[in-house]
Parts: sequence; structure tokens; C-alpha cells
Amino acid sequence: MNVLITGASAGIGRELAYLHADQGHHLLLVGRNIEQLFETKHFVEQRGGSAIVLPYDIGQTVQIKALLRATEHTPVDVLINNAGFGLYGEFLETDLLREENMIDVNIRALTYLTKTFARRMKVQGSGRIIQIASTSSFHGGPFMSVYYATKAYVLSFSEALADELAPYNIQVTAVCPGATHTDFAATADLATSGLFKRPGIMDAKTTAQLSFTGYMKGKTLVIPGRSNAVYVFMTRLFSRRKLVQMTHQLQAPTQSF
Repeated sequence: MNVLITGASAGIGRELAYLHADQGHHLLLVGRNIEQLFETKHFVEQRGGSAIVLPYDIGQTVQIKALLRATEHTPVDVLINNAGFGLYGEFLETDLLREENMIDVNIRALTYLTKTFARRMKVQGSGRIIQIASTSSFHGGPFMSVYYATKAYVLSFSEALADELAPYNIQVTAVCPGATHTDFAATADLATSGLFKRPGIMDAKTTAQLSFTGYMKGKTLVIPGRSNAVYVFMTRLFSRRKLVQMTHQLQAPTQSF
């Protein structure tokens, strides 16, 4: 089985690569950090899988096209759109260029890759597409407004495709992790947020294992972890305005004394 993972150089993407390696799968590892990708490849092979490194920046259309050319003759059985990042801060103060790049990676690249590989899977007769969304998909998030909006897109898009692609034997799963200890917090400049200062934050390995178990069962929606599942259930009990206010309180910048 050939499994393509974007954002495979670290975090949840790397841990998912390891889990597929345990099944003897062949990994196509996509990311920008070539050294970390080769490190992932090394450990994949140590665990009984095989891998190739595809060092492409999917935030750039020209590199997405290059990636698709590089995989044109390799049947991909599982696509895992894991690459993504956030940005923390007041919307009026955050960097627009970084937000544009976030939209490029979290939405445009994900859509581009999904369409291309779904078409190939239709010809192949089957396939599986995993989209890494977030518990933030379920409501707006002050101080990370663009990120929350991109993940809402991923969830909505995935749920629709799960229905559309089912007749072609293509399974689509949206995975919605909560806050997870990865490089995400540093990349998003979350040092002053209260989001990662609360107890119960899962590590990438646990999140990946729960996600893997869920999507390999063919579930349309996977929420890794009991506390995250409870959180998503609780979003049904409050108005959307109240959820935004609660998120504001959680993510508002804190000060050190």
C-alpha cells in the first residue's frame, strides 16, 4: 500500500508515517525540511516500511504541480493531507502574508491535492483520503481567526466529499485533533496564549494512534481523545456566540510577572 503524507517531517505527520510503516506500507513523505524528512524515512525503514522523500513546499502552486508530476506513475492508495499551520495574535496586527500562506497550505493545497488524487483513485477503483482538520473546525476562534476558518473549511469539505466519493469506493475521513504537543505552538507564536497552558494536552504519538485507529475503520469523522470528543459534543449545547466568547477567554494573551 502506498501512503502519501504531507507535513511528514515532524509531529502528527511523522507519527502517522511510523504507524503505516508498522503495517509494511510504502510512504511518500512530503514536506519542506529535507533533513527531517530523511530522518522520518530512516525510522520508517527501521520499523519495516519503505519510503521516498519528496521535498516540496505545497504552499507554492509550482511545487504542488512538481509533486503531482513526481507521483504521476505511482498509485497512491492513501492520501493524508496533514500539512498545515496557524498564526496567533489580534487580526489587525498579524502578518497578512503569513495568513495568505496559511490559506494556501491549509485550504488551496489541500483542495488541489484532494482533487488530483481523488481522480486518480477513481481510476484505480478505490482509495482513502484523510484530512487533518481540528476541534477548532466547529466554531470561530478569536486571536486565531484565519486558522479556525481554514479548519472549518477542511471539515465541511471532507464531510461533503465523503458522500460524493463513496460510490467510487473512496473513503474520506476528517480527523479533528485538539491542541497537541508538536511544533505547531512555536510556529503559530502561541507562547502568550492560554491554549497550551491547560492540563490534558495530548502528545503527537497518542493523537496519531487514535487517529489511525479511527480512519482505518473507515469513519467519516475522528476526534482523537475523550476530552476532545466531550468538547466537540459540548459545542452543541452553547450558542455560536457563546462559544466564541469562551474561546476568547481561553486564548486571550496572558502576561508573565
